[in-house]
Amino acid sequence: MRDTRDRDVFGILLVLYSLILYPILRADRYYNDDLKRALVGRAGWDSNGRPLTTLVMRMLQGYDHAMVDISPLPQIGAIALLAWVGVLMARRYSIGSSWMAALAAFPLGAQPFYLENLSFKFDALSMSLAMLLAVLPMLQLSDGRRAWWLGVLALWGSLCFYQPAINAYLVFVLVEWVCLQLQREQPSQLTRKFIGRFMQFGMAMLLYYLLVGIHVSGWVKHASERIHGWRELPLLLTNFVDFYGYVGASFNGHWWMYFGPLLAVLALFPVVVGIRYALAFRAAQPAPVTVLLGLAALFVPLAALVAALGPMLLLHKPEIGPRVLMGLGALLAGALVVMQAALHQWHGSRKWAVAAACMLSLGMCILASAYGNAATAQKDYEGRIAGRLADDLAQLKASRGVHAFVLDGTAGYSPVTAHVIEQLPLVRDLVPQYLTSDHSFQAPDFLAFYISDMTNLQAHDVAAPSLLPSLHARTCLMPADIVTAHYRLYVLGDTAVVRLLAPGGSPECIDGKGD
Repeated sequence: MRDTRDRDVFGILLVLYSLILYPILRADRYYNDDLKRALVGRAGWDSNGRPLTTLVMRMLQGYDHAMVDISPLPQIGAIALLAWVGVLMARRYSIGSSWMAALAAFPLGAQPFYLENLSFKFDALSMSLAMLLAVLPMLQLSDGRRAWWLGVLALWGSLCFYQPAINAYLVFVLVEWVCLQLQREQPSQLTRKFIGRFMQFGMAMLLYYLLVGIHVSGWVKHASERIHGWRELPLLLTNFVDFYGYVGASFNGHWWMYFGPLLAVLALFPVVVGIRYALAFRAAQPAPVTVLLGLAALFVPLAALVAALGPMLLLHKPEIGPRVLMGLGALLAGALVVMQAALHQWHGSRKWAVAAACMLSLGMCILASAYGNAATAQKDYEGRIAGRLADDLAQLKASRGVHAFVLDGTAGYSPVTAHVIEQLPLVRDLVPQYLTSDHSFQAPDFLAFYISDMTNLQAHDVAAPSLLPSLHARTCLMPADIVTAHYRLYVLGDTAVVRLLAPGGSPECIDGKGD
């Protein structure tokens, strides 16, 4: 019987996740680091503190010294892993309905910010492996010393695949706390288990730091700098506000009008559960214990918001972007689990939980489709410009002896992409621009797919960005050698300056002189 239900939950989630993944696969756009990895096969995961990602990709590809693009296999594997997490959730929380179990687990990998994680052709599998290992101690491993240490090992593995996934564990610790309150676990046992979970987390973090963290280097090491001393503790609040300010600004007012009340209702369930629990034990416990349990219930929603960010709050300058917000999926999934468990315990109709889960799922599918269309439009838009630019530079190389080029400005977003961004601001971060002088590594890597016989100064000359203002000023005093709808091309000696124009942008120079 359980095997049949497991297959049902797994199958339903595979279909649901396919609705999220298909728009990404249809867009078929190399995503950020994918550009260089697809071209030269360099990973860089070891220096980022992700050695198990390197190991898995080496084993999967069986390569010698460089990777090749084998997508969409890693992305398909990623949603299969997420579907299996749904099976484990259904078992752990005894969710009787296969559809309810699938819908409750769906936000883990379908929440809007996880779209970036699934967009990485090389990283999607390891990020989902990190998610699986992060929640494994809560969903699969039983109590006992051996299980406790296996849980530490699982959390350590999660960190070695992708560090932000560990926040999902912290969220599910709170889910366990609320579910045990529903089961009327004794306060002493509840507290003991809660402390044991955080000791498990602390041990995993310590092992990771000693074995892996001390070897992290480069930009990641700088971005992982922790706050120092009591004087910098206010940064915790600053980081919290910045993270959730970013989340709030990622959606327009209408989306918050639709989903804000639902999220507020979901947040109330653990509060009500906690208060009922405190009142149920008030006769058997001292008054201070009852008060503490009541206060703890009031602070569960805030604690969940903190847990979803986890150790990132302790960083001096945390990276704020969609891919690190993996804890938000656990937050939504955990809230749905609590809602359906509470309704079952109180003999209420689970149809309310199904309705809430369906509403969230529909919103996530809509956003994924809009994102996929925006990414497709941007890929086609930048591809056309880069292809035309490659032909023009080849012509100048043959006729004028041009051997190098540099970008100035940005090609902006395609009209379709810009429209989607206007309605769904999150898409701005989900669809990066590649034809721009603002991003030093994206534009050179992207143009390397089109231009291979000419030097891109932004990729080979560290002084190129500082030269742009003077080059721009010089081109303002001369007519363009080639004029297109998307750029003006100027020849200065053996170097071509490509002044990109965003849609609707003016070809005039900043000093007012035109072409």
